[in-house]
Amino acid sequence: MKRLFVSVLHEPSEKEPFLVLDKPSGLASAPLRPGDDSALTQALSLFPEIAGVEGRKAVEKGLVHRIDTATRGCVLIASTQASYDYFMKLQAEGGFIKHYTAHVTPLTVSQMAKMCSEGFPPPPLDYHAISLDTPVFVESQFRGYGPKHRAVRPVTPQAGKAALKKSDATLYRTEIMLQDQSTALCRISAGYRHQVRCHLAWLGLPVQHDSLYNPLSKDKAEGVLSFTASALDFLNPSDGRRIYISL
Repeated sequence: MKRLFVSVLHEPSEKEPFLVLDKPSGLASAPLRPGDDSALTQALSLFPEIAGVEGRKAVEKGLVHRIDTATRGCVLIASTQASYDYFMKLQAEGGFIKHYTAHVTPLTVSQMAKMCSEGFPPPPLDYHAISLDTPVFVESQFRGYGPKHRAVRPVTPQAGKAALKKSDATLYRTEIMLQDQSTALCRISAGYRHQVRCHLAWLGLPVQHDSLYNPLSKDKAEGVLSFTASALDFLNPSDGRRIYISL
């Protein structure tokens, strides 16, 4: 198998103590087991100083913004303990904004009905009524779904007691703006696993080649997930300047 490599979008410095990588689709953000290749593993070989940061998990070091293995795009790693702690606080306060670009597959009414029979509640709005270049907001709690909870499902206040009991109590919001009928620009601050992909599917606009959330794309081998973590927007830890980094 051909090895995948990250590209460096931003190198850490004293004034800007963080590293931003462009992670290719197919490479994990962090190692699942010791010795695994990952974006973080490659970052450690390029910038050994980031090894001294202690994150939520020892294996993750200063990894602040991680993305799914199938997703390409921006990954952020703090290069000092002070910047890591700052980013954690900033995220908790909703000040760390993540941008995504998705190529989507609009579903028919019958396809939407099938999705509702697979754990999705009724859609929050009709995507046909969304005006282009006009943001809409989709909000829900989440619960694990399917074998080993590999996927997630939205949970609303109208859900049954069983679904509410299984869900995270936090409400997660996704801002979605359609550029055209097949391209969605999305933004989030607080993030849950697969949040944007799941919210798009719930709206009837699942990501192309998404074997977890697109009922028309159940074959993992059919193509690369058309979903990119395209930009990060945050305040610089050292001086509070707004930083915007994109692919």
